Amino acid sequence: MCLCVWLIESKTKAILVPNEQYLKENVKTLCSTMKQEIAVGLFVEEERDVYMIERKDTIVDIIRMQQQADRWQSLTVDLIDCGPGSREGDNYMSIIKRVVANCRATSFDGRKHVFKISLIFKRQITNPNRRRLFRCDAAFENEITAYASIVPILQRISPYDLPYPKCLTAGSDVNGDRIVLEDLTISGYAMVDRRVGLSFEHCIAVMKELAKLHAVSLAFKHGQPHEYADACAKVREIVYCPEAADFYTHSLESSLRGALDSLRYSNSDGDLDEPIRAIEGLTGRLYRIMSGLVCDGVDDAWRVICHGDTWVNNLMFSADGRRVKLIDLQTMRCTTPVLDILHLLYTSTELAMRRQHITDLLLQYRRTLLDALEEHFCAYDDPATVATLLHHFADEFSYQRLRAEYDRCLPYGLGIAMWLLPAVTFNPDQIPDLDAVTINDFKTKNHEKKIAQMVSVDYHTRMRDIALEMHDQGVLQRLKRGIGCI
Repeated sequence: MCLCVWLIESKTKAILVPNEQYLKENVKTLCSTMKQEIAVGLFVEEERDVYMIERKDTIVDIIRMQQQADRWQSLTVDLIDCGPGSREGDNYMSIIKRVVANCRATSFDGRKHVFKISLIFKRQITNPNRRRLFRCDAAFENEITAYASIVPILQRISPYDLPYPKCLTAGSDVNGDRIVLEDLTISGYAMVDRRVGLSFEHCIAVMKELAKLHAVSLAFKHGQPHEYADACAKVREIVYCPEAADFYTHSLESSLRGALDSLRYSNSDGDLDEPIRAIEGLTGRLYRIMSGLVCDGVDDAWRVICHGDTWVNNLMFSADGRRVKLIDLQTMRCTTPVLDILHLLYTSTELAMRRQHITDLLLQYRRTLLDALEEHFCAYDDPATVATLLHHFADEFSYQRLRAEYDRCLPYGLGIAMWLLPAVTFNPDQIPDLDAVTINDFKTKNHEKKIAQMVSVDYHTRMRDIALEMHDQGVLQRLKRGIGCI
């Protein structure tokens, strides 16, 4: 961590802040006494890294990038607030900040303008060990590529808006990698409480947007196969790849041991005996099973550009819950579309919702997928060609085939649940300190011992429900026989 000297600009004077330790000890005093003078924003969380300062000229540059070159004769920014852009425990792989600035501008006709702008800044985690261990650099690079290259390509060929926030800039500056996004809360979007399972209405909204997103890939692949291949080549798999295998193998094995401890704790009446034995058999195999489902055995006709991390904290819903935006594109990947669906359902819903509505959700996904493809193909001149294409995709993505692919990939749902449910169900007052985690914590079982002391009753309930569900559906029996573990 750099202990450089920061120069904080003021209307009347320059104040030298010697180092980060000084900031940690005095930032509250500085902010309160110079709130009207300082033209940059900063904030800290207790016992955590100082959040990087965003300069006023950075905000000016970003605003100018979004405006016509001749719009403003002059533009100045007073940064009045720079605070957390997410709640404690809602983000692990980057620093999220909400920057709100009052702006004053003069147009070329001499008129004065005053307006306020709110932006979301994503920056790299500052702890170098945490960045290396969790491969934050690769994740951030993948997200920059997604916003700077992949999403613009997909949006260009899409007849409808994709479910992503507007990206103002994605790249790097003097302070390192950065992604700047529109603040969706200004438009009424918000995250739901991650500890409360998503409702059927929420899931319907997500299914519709996932179907439209996946339809873009299918139409792109059909109409411009070489360009589609070029786009896919830019998408990096950052989890199930050789350079990540060691860390994520140990991370998944740690999560597996934690899930087994939870199931043994919940097995007072013995109904979990068989699921426990089957899940014990996944020891040493889980990463390979997950990797196989993500990377191998995917029918090329089904392979699309997926979001890759559709858990509740990467979803922002409109006030009525009928519209949703997908955020955090760090694990965007090319794979079967059902993994986005399984990722959602087994990290962010409860058993009753899945049991009652899975057929409805898959049917909604299919209907929206075909409707979206029709929007893509309606520009074709020949109606007969359009009819043939739609018939082909209706057959390729029949409900029976969709359900078969969903069932084939159910082990992914089990694995991702074991991996993410602790983070989903953590109490905000008991968030693990990831800066202190090392690879040896996973290898020596120290990590799951710490996690076991933090998990909630809800975690035990959800893990029990999923284990019994997977057993009832024959998934655990398949895995025990070595079927479906590519």
